[in-house]
Amino acid sequence: MTEQQAELQRFRRDAEYYRSHYAELVAQHPEQWIAIFDQSVVGAAADLDALLTDLTQRGVPADQALVKHLMHKEDLLILTSR
Repeated sequence: MTEQQAELQRFRRDAEYYRSHYAELVAQHPEQWIAIFDQSVVGAAADLDALLTDLTQRGVPADQALVKHLMHKEDLLILTSR
């Protein structure tokens, strides 16, 4: 398996972790940005720049982490044609 394939598999596992733990994550980190790496929350902050800075300072590869903003209420966008 190549390094790229291994990285893609890890990212897919992180995305699945996010989907399967969404309710728990929103309850623990409402209205915050979170970073997931290796199926674990490795950072959370109200500000995206603060989260990315923290990850970098701790040596977590921010460019490889799954970064999401958690909200209690999802905004619904409806697109219409005119």
